[in-house]
Amino acid sequence: MLVLGIVALNGTAYAGKSTQLQEKYAGVPILFSSDDWGTAIGGAGLIRHVGQPQMSLFGTGIYSSNGSWLSYLSLNNMMLPGLDQWLIDISAMESSFSETSYYVPGNPAFADHQPGTNSSSGDNHVRTSGRESRYYAHVKYILPIGQGREGAIGSLRRSDTGDHQTGRVWNPFQSGITSLEFQPFYERQALGREATPQGDEKTMGMRLILDYDNRNSSQLPTRGSQLSFTLSHDWGDSHRAEWTTWEAEFSKFFNLGGNDYMRQQVIAFNAWLADTPSWNDATTIDGSDTYRRPPSFAGVSLGGWNKLRGYTTDRFYGRSAVSYSLEYRVMPHWQPLDDLPVIEGLYDIPWWQWTLFIDAGRVANTFSLEELHNDMKYSIGGGIRFKVEGVTVRTEIASSKENTQFRVFVNQPF
Repeated sequence: MLVLGIVALNGTAYAGKSTQLQEKYAGVPILFSSDDWGTAIGGAGLIRHVGQPQMSLFGTGIYSSNGSWLSYLSLNNMMLPGLDQWLIDISAMESSFSETSYYVPGNPAFADHQPGTNSSSGDNHVRTSGRESRYYAHVKYILPIGQGREGAIGSLRRSDTGDHQTGRVWNPFQSGITSLEFQPFYERQALGREATPQGDEKTMGMRLILDYDNRNSSQLPTRGSQLSFTLSHDWGDSHRAEWTTWEAEFSKFFNLGGNDYMRQQVIAFNAWLADTPSWNDATTIDGSDTYRRPPSFAGVSLGGWNKLRGYTTDRFYGRSAVSYSLEYRVMPHWQPLDDLPVIEGLYDIPWWQWTLFIDAGRVANTFSLEELHNDMKYSIGGGIRFKVEGVTVRTEIASSKENTQFRVFVNQPF
């Protein structure tokens, strides 16, 4: 069960020469109970217009009765003087869990079976403690073509308010925003002794993302598409293997218009394909032949917030994967959130959106489109999303053959 309370504070903290910019603070206390956490309490906070008009600082912290904790901090949309086409995000997450489930080797009841494969049992996991770290930098260059000629600030303005022209023509030189992103990353997962021999693994490297965003809005798209290619590489060291993965993702949005009850109706479709070309290559690490494969938490996987949402995070992983999602998104004319006694006057909530969705996908240890489309896994679900102080908050429940997942997260899944 999840219970949320809300508190907000607004104040003036920045003044320009010709206009006054109001820095806005918003806080959300968090209280919930689960099998993994016990009873947990914490909070999340957002500061908008921090330092620069477009910048924001977001943080959250949670501590539970069983000693588990999580902390997250991100600085978003930072710009350097004179670099009008660049945006920089920095984020860091540290967490520690007293006991939770990981789909890694170590369960004695499945000694001869590999966890995480498409045919693996949902019971083939270990219950153990875990310490996880995630550090990222997102350095994005907005190409000066199409609507990217308006610079990084122009791209953010379109994302927030929408654009009536974007998405009518699929041509990067005329419409949409094309970007090249460099993403240095560091990830580590240290598990308890139940998960040996792979109890402590880390990876660090670089992701290169080429993205063409031809949606009319990133938060509430009703038309257009988005296409991206991602190349990830860890150069390895004397104690870990080098590896490479690639991903291709495409999203498309169809506007069905409104009616007497719905202000907006949209069909949203997403397809994703990924592979690890270094999967069967071997190298020598600490005197032993080792495959050039990423850790399960950093490679190609399904399950979690965005793909096969009815399964736990990283439930399936392997060399390659395919995923499809289809959503029906509606925005009712009725929107009572701004008038609720606790919220009225504290938050700007311009819209909410109801969703129904179905996901399909599969992982494999070979790169074969035929195999990837055989014996696929499915999940179905629904949820409510709403915009709070410029942030899209996503609440949804999804079910699969194994279990049901309830999540509260930020941003659209695609």
